[in-house]
Amino acid sequence: MSMLVTELGELRRRLWRVALVHVALSVGFALLAAIGVSSPARRAGAFALPWLLIGAAGALGALLIAAAAWRLRAGLVAGRPPVGRGAVRCETSARLGMALAAAVALAVGVAVAPAGSERGFVIGVDVALAGALALFALAAGDIRRATRPSRRAAGPSTG
Repeated sequence: MSMLVTELGELRRRLWRVALVHVALSVGFALLAAIGVSSPARRAGAFALPWLLIGAAGALGALLIAAAAWRLRAGLVAGRPPVGRGAVRCETSARLGMALAAAVALAVGVAVAPAGSERGFVIGVDVALAGALALFALAAGDIRRATRPSRRAAGPSTG
């Protein structure tokens, strides 16, 4: 019985870590969106819309994942069984939305890039930021990994 309590405690700690990391990431993405909103149109207009899209999608996606982890953790504290299918679906939807937003932001960045010598630089920066969002969307499977039963709990195989 103590093994079950230990496993639930470990799962709660992992979910707390997931929520905390994703809240911090959402703050970083929100700052990127704020830079996109506050950039003056005459100096950095080519960066404004892609940065706003990337920042808003990253912040919203990270907040959705953090909220799903927090709700799953709250259910564990309340004594409900650790199923987590809804949290995993929410995380998957957030990841898909972030990947789609990265592709849209990249297309918008190429479309609004200025003609001339700055075009390559603007597109390069947009590619780097959209790539970072896409990599985050691919790597953000933390709830799914946290809710997987550990190998220790599965016991030795008898086969």
